[in-house]
Amino acid sequence: MRGAVALITGASGDIGAEIARFLAAEGVHLALHCHRNIDAALALQAEPVVAQVRSVVVQADLTEEGQVERMWNKAQSELGPIKILIANAGIYRAERIPIKNMSLAQWNDTLQTNLTAFFLCFREFFKSIEQHKLIDPSAVMVGSMSGVWGDMGHCDYAASKAAITSGLLPTLKDELVKIAPQGRINAVAPGFIDTQMIAGVKQDKAQMRRVLQTASLRRVGTVQDVAGLVTFLASNRLSAHMTGEIVRLKGGKEGRILFDEDEIEL
Repeated sequence: MRGAVALITGASGDIGAEIARFLAAEGVHLALHCHRNIDAALALQAEPVVAQVRSVVVQADLTEEGQVERMWNKAQSELGPIKILIANAGIYRAERIPIKNMSLAQWNDTLQTNLTAFFLCFREFFKSIEQHKLIDPSAVMVGSMSGVWGDMGHCDYAASKAAITSGLLPTLKDELVKIAPQGRINAVAPGFIDTQMIAGVKQDKAQMRRVLQTASLRRVGTVQDVAGLVTFLASNRLSAHMTGEIVRLKGGKEGRILFDEDEIEL
């Protein structure tokens, strides 16, 4: 991947920033997207591992097609054709709201942020691939196990992630090879990952024990776990014969109790 250009959406967040560090370590030049938190994106750009490659911070509301187009144009004018897309940006609300109490505004906002943003980014990616006649571009969608298992109180989030991995991914992996014969798209579906999103949950020791009682590895995933897998899937050397796959990153978590409470260390 050395010398390739990657655009990472949501690079100012915990997972996006770690993906940027992993790709930079492989010599990938980076377009670091942020929406509101430009300070975090600029701080990431200044980190030593990222500073060793060429990079640009691009700010955009990914639900606005004009802003997505401008983001793409700025990134490519400064770095060159985008060969790798890491579609990572999304929204998750910590508060659990059952469907009977959920507002239409929340539902629409979540689907716009998590699903429409993917559509707009992949539309620009595909147009650019055709324009620059790229042969072997790659993309990784960051989904969620919520889209597989469901998530009580978060039907908006679960539905948006399920749509990405169950509908959008298998469709786009076939459309891609029509314009790029060796192009690949895969997805990562993380379970519990140690980010700011679950900071509140982590304070509830009883709940965390219940979560980890169903996981073979008895620990929460890390941003490094996600970033390593994303890097593997983005690499045409390491995963050249993989496309349309959803890799579940869940530590062996199942729907049954594997361990007693006293076997869980926090």
